[in-house]
Amino acid sequence: MRVTFELTRRNDIDISLPSEPVVNVRRKNKDCAMTSKTQQSSVRPYPELKGNEPTVPQFGILDKLHGTWVNWKGGPKGLHTTPMPSPGTSSETVFGVFHFKSQQYREQLTFSKVNAPVRNRAGSNEQFNGPVKYETAIIDNNNDLQHFENGMYLWLGDNTMPWEENGQYQNPRTMFSRPSTAATVDEDGGVPVIGPGEQGPQFVPPHSISRSGVIPHGTTIHLTGNVTHFDQNQKPKPPERPEIAKLWEQPYLSISPTMGIDPERDLIPGSLKKPDWTTKPRDEQIDYLGQPEAHQGVNSARAYFLNIFNYNKYGAKFPYTVQPNLLLSEFNEGLNFKSYDLIELDSQHDTGVQGATVNNVMIERYCRVVRMRHRMWLERIELENGKEIDQLQYEQIVDFEFMFGASGETTQWPHIQVNTLRRLEDIPDEDQYEAIKLPEEDEPVAKPKARVHCMNHKAK
Repeated sequence: MRVTFELTRRNDIDISLPSEPVVNVRRKNKDCAMTSKTQQSSVRPYPELKGNEPTVPQFGILDKLHGTWVNWKGGPKGLHTTPMPSPGTSSETVFGVFHFKSQQYREQLTFSKVNAPVRNRAGSNEQFNGPVKYETAIIDNNNDLQHFENGMYLWLGDNTMPWEENGQYQNPRTMFSRPSTAATVDEDGGVPVIGPGEQGPQFVPPHSISRSGVIPHGTTIHLTGNVTHFDQNQKPKPPERPEIAKLWEQPYLSISPTMGIDPERDLIPGSLKKPDWTTKPRDEQIDYLGQPEAHQGVNSARAYFLNIFNYNKYGAKFPYTVQPNLLLSEFNEGLNFKSYDLIELDSQHDTGVQGATVNNVMIERYCRVVRMRHRMWLERIELENGKEIDQLQYEQIVDFEFMFGASGETTQWPHIQVNTLRRLEDIPDEDQYEAIKLPEEDEPVAKPKARVHCMNHKAK
């Protein structure tokens, strides 16, 4: 069989399809050939699992978390912003009636490595997770318990392909290939579906880190993401300190776009000065020129959110009630950073498998938690005395949905937490706060021992 295309356009192409499985393509001044010969794939199998390796886990960047992290006297405190349904309201109430609370807090955050790999079997592939348990307790300035939570971070492996023997996090390995053998085919009844020596596609992890957590209000979270390393010895040289956010950058504000506030219009670009409109009473508010009269005065977006801009309780006030992460970047000014790692996790992704936020019945109906974003900076800093210590900073943004917006759409309400912590053992005794204890806890330790929890995941 021969098919010839005669084209009058420039760069004519003659395509011949002979009986043998070869296609010749001829262009002016250039000949090339396409063949049915199998090409070598760039996705080569992971190393084959031998015996019961590995016997110890790989923690990747999570290895740096192990220990207890706290606030300290003379240092910054954490801050949260929390919008809540106002007493007497319901899901049919227009969004302008809400209760807002913001306050400083201090925290005790403990990470404990679990020194046994957790094995996931997926047929042609096997994955060995490195688990790190976490527990946090948060109290306010009156030493009243505000929040506690526990969960687990997992190091899932170096998410690269082709697999490299000397990858950054490949000792011990986390991903293995597992072809069928005569023994597995016989034991598992593989015939006639599969025979010895067969193997399916290799799974390449899209994320290297996951976090699962249980929040006692009634929400369970699952976030996934990756880590980026910054070192002052790199070329090109990275920013000398972490770039937290620009001033009034929308994704990090306690006011979402669904609320009707526009940072470019309603805030002063490049300035921490409070806008003049925040000094006027509710009935004199005007969103912007051309706004319908029905959306002015007490019905304007500005009127609804005066309490966020004018809030001044529990150590929280403008501009931090509007952009909490300013506390992180302001504290970092003047610090000498040697290196830092940024972990970014999210319950939502543009494509692929998603994370999750799962709520109990009341939370789901009246104040849904629909998304959580988490950024954590693990920083190595040099103090004025020349000593190098670790510092942990984080920002997490939890999106609530409750009540309707004025346009009929659902309003999102960002609940934000930020904090700067250091290892307990790096803080002088005179600068340490009293340990935070939950009712059932023993005295916390500065650096917990790594515990081994064998899960009997040996090969059959």
